[in-house]
Amino acid sequence: MIMKKILYLVVSLVFGWSCSDFLKEDSQNLSYVNSISDLEQVLIGEGYMISSSKECDNWNSVVPAWIHLLDDDVKHYYGRVVDHRACSAIYAWQSDPWKGGLANDNRGLTDNQAWSDLYKYINALNIILYELEGFKDAPDYNRIKGEASFLRATYYWWLVNIYAKAYDVKTADKDPGVPLKLTSCVEDYEEEGGFSRASVAEVYEQIVADLKDAVQLLSGYGRKSVYHASKEAARLFLSRVYLHMENYEGVINECDSLLKTSLYRLDDYTLIDNPYQSLITNNSLEVIFSQGGYRLRQFLGFYFARGLEIDWEAEMIAISNHFYGVSEDLVNAFNDNSLVPDQSTDKDFRYEVGITSIMAVDMETFDFGMCTLPSKLKKWADGGVSDCFTLRLAEAYLNKAEALAAVGREEEANQLWQELRQYRISKPEPITLHGEDLMTAIRAERRLEFNFEGFRWLDLRRYAVNSKYPQKKEITHVWDLGVGVETYVLAPYGEDPAWVFPIPAEEHRLNSRLELNEEREERKAVK
Repeated sequence: MIMKKILYLVVSLVFGWSCSDFLKEDSQNLSYVNSISDLEQVLIGEGYMISSSKECDNWNSVVPAWIHLLDDDVKHYYGRVVDHRACSAIYAWQSDPWKGGLANDNRGLTDNQAWSDLYKYINALNIILYELEGFKDAPDYNRIKGEASFLRATYYWWLVNIYAKAYDVKTADKDPGVPLKLTSCVEDYEEEGGFSRASVAEVYEQIVADLKDAVQLLSGYGRKSVYHASKEAARLFLSRVYLHMENYEGVINECDSLLKTSLYRLDDYTLIDNPYQSLITNNSLEVIFSQGGYRLRQFLGFYFARGLEIDWEAEMIAISNHFYGVSEDLVNAFNDNSLVPDQSTDKDFRYEVGITSIMAVDMETFDFGMCTLPSKLKKWADGGVSDCFTLRLAEAYLNKAEALAAVGREEEANQLWQELRQYRISKPEPITLHGEDLMTAIRAERRLEFNFEGFRWLDLRRYAVNSKYPQKKEITHVWDLGVGVETYVLAPYGEDPAWVFPIPAEEHRLNSRLELNEEREERKAVK
């Protein structure tokens, strides 16, 4: 077989390179692929995010951990030592989230790596998909192509949901999305000014096409591990994409297929008798797929080193860096019994085990105080999974329940979301809700189930543009200075451009056709 050449490591989004330059012989990132096994190794190394304890440090790339700092589930706690991972400009939705900040914490943080790193992965996958066509007769051709298609879809999904408006059925065909790059080399568009942005609808159509391909290609293959894509992972992600698109029949069909399988089942949290146990691990019966590290711990902040695992059984922890934890708004959501009478922190094991209050001491002032922290994965050795990119069977229950409620199949919707609660709540009481109350309860359940798993920010965006049950929310973030607080307010989606992240300015300089997002104003503290 003729030796095939593939450039797979670092492909920057400089859309002016020509195809002839792209596979230069003298590239230090050139690897020679002689078999489909070699190509699979490239996929593992350059298509998947690394799932390891070391990857927990990589908080500002690919699927970024700073997604947790944007929504109403998070709260800033006080800390004196300033470092760039305080990310205060992100937390306060400032005009340039990467510079300045509330605490002069931009040291070492100069750019938004998620955009470039997501496109690096996409470009690597484009090349892998191209090279795969030389191995069509190989036994693992379908599986590797299916995994690559799944990954490309998920990376485009994150790109379009971070850097473009939420999918709105009324405007998605007009709203600018992100550039779609699907070929194995970078075309020469210099004379035309570079790449332009496909519409949100076009990007979603490509995501759906890739996921449908992945479902078909991965059929007949079992899952290699929790860190490898599977048919079930592709179906679940497709149901999530359909939910954003309000394609409710599509959601129901994909979730039906998942819920019929015997491969996965819900973990029964009500049987947990050890509060120091990790709630979600790679050994969980309901975890379908995960990739990347548990990067959330970079923002919890312990003494002078970030990212260290907490001793959750300790009487107190020492803190110095600015750090974050669980908001009162989320705690109140766990105690909100306005629609569901038995909802409380005392009965909900997602709170009892997945959220922990612990005494903290400030090492500068030796002041003591309680802080409430997310603790679904207490230590990586328990079975590391990502806090941003883990797919669980519980999502199929809530995706389908929401879709059923939207199309008026309320009896089934009530039954399904309350079936999930039987595995989460101590002796839940049956209840029947209708119309907007039912949808509100399902959305509330989604918040309790998936807090600090990368859902909430994107869910708030899509709720705001939902055509049947729109729901908008203003978010308030408080920055604790130690000697006082500053309050920052994000107006509801559609009234504030900060719900969409700015595309890196450097990309517009290189690609004049690349339309930038609406400029965000520098936000001032309101009180």
